[in-house]
Amino acid sequence: MEKKADTSSDFSQNNPFGWNAEQFREMWYVFLESIVEENSSSLVPRKRVRYQIEQSCQFRDIAAGWDSMDGSQRLDAWKKLLVAAEASAREILPVCVQCGECCRMGSPTLHADDIEALRSGKIPWEHLMTLRKGEPARSPFDGRPFVLPGEKIKIREKEGSRECVFLDGQTDRCTIYPDRPLQCRAQACWDPAPAMDLANQPALTRQDIFQGVDLLLEIISEHERRCGFEELTAAFDKLSESNGHDVDDVLRLLSYEEHFRQFVCEKFHIPPENAELVFGRSFSEMLGLFGYHAVDGPDGTRVLTPETENPPSDG
Repeated sequence: MEKKADTSSDFSQNNPFGWNAEQFREMWYVFLESIVEENSSSLVPRKRVRYQIEQSCQFRDIAAGWDSMDGSQRLDAWKKLLVAAEASAREILPVCVQCGECCRMGSPTLHADDIEALRSGKIPWEHLMTLRKGEPARSPFDGRPFVLPGEKIKIREKEGSRECVFLDGQTDRCTIYPDRPLQCRAQACWDPAPAMDLANQPALTRQDIFQGVDLLLEIISEHERRCGFEELTAAFDKLSESNGHDVDDVLRLLSYEEHFRQFVCEKFHIPPENAELVFGRSFSEMLGLFGYHAVDGPDGTRVLTPETENPPSDG
């Protein structure tokens, strides 16, 4: 007589009544991922959905007492969580749960109301940078690329990511929360309208920050005239038209811009960490926007090398 296969183990693994606490967590994350995928058109970050559900008393009580439940209690508790998760994914509560996801999607642009936080040192200047007119940027709302119609002052982002420098990655908390910029205060993943309205308001500029420091403003103006982003774009357009042969204008601009900022910073004792606020990103740092990087040879000559066959058109 043929012996039937024992399916009780498989049944136990795929049914809540047989899960231990670790399996419960694993299956919970799998289910949450499916919920997020079903609502992928939503602008609400997936971590936000998870935080909202897991901060509820219902979830905490079930998670804490899972191991002490019998099979029927676990099955009933799991069903309650599924219903609660579906509801939370559809109806995001109008409150910040401090999941940190907004801070990971990009750092804020500063506005006029933020000037006092700068002057008081609550937002240190070394954590600021200038994005100049004509530079490529991405919309914080839908990620689409666009060209900046005017300059913006932004909080820096952590190297290699879009995460704000003031986000504590371990706790998901903002380290300057009481003094956070106006854009951060307007940010709401459940309602993008306030942030979108603010995006249409005039942004803070270097003219606002350095008002009254006429010499520095004159230097910034001269840097813009000689080393504007449009100049770099025109040089790369010329390089493209020559099929990569006419590299002289790009190398000349790189060298001149590098010496300009170095000379001014040394002469006027501008700390290196403040250079990106005063002058914006250096041309050397921005070569990647055009699909190139520069290599300095042992004899001091500089060579421009393509990073890809098709340089990206935006940052």
